[in-house]
Amino acid sequence: MQFLSLFLIFLGEFLAVTSEVLFIKGKNTIPLIILMTIAGIFLLYGYYLGYKHLQNLWLIYIVSITAILILEPFIIYYFTGEVPNLGSKIGFGLWTLGFLAAIFIK
Repeated sequence: MQFLSLFLIFLGEFLAVTSEVLFIKGKNTIPLIILMTIAGIFLLYGYYLGYKHLQNLWLIYIVSITAILILEPFIIYYFTGEVPNLGSKIGFGLWTLGFLAAIFIK
């Protein structure tokens, strides 16, 4: 169940970010609303299962943010072709340090 909850969070974040990027690009709104609704259901159920079985909301939160930070650059590049500027690259590097600190420092 722990794996299922993490999978649902990653899938939900993937669908949510995809919906956001496509909306910004001016794609058809109704399918994106449906996609975002499905993403929200996956996220809510993933959070619920994760907290129920892991008993640590911070860990679930870190998984969710990590999913966004891993998936979003690829989704943005795939749909828009945009690349990050220097400030974005520095921010991503600092995020990586924060993520590693959250995982390894007890």
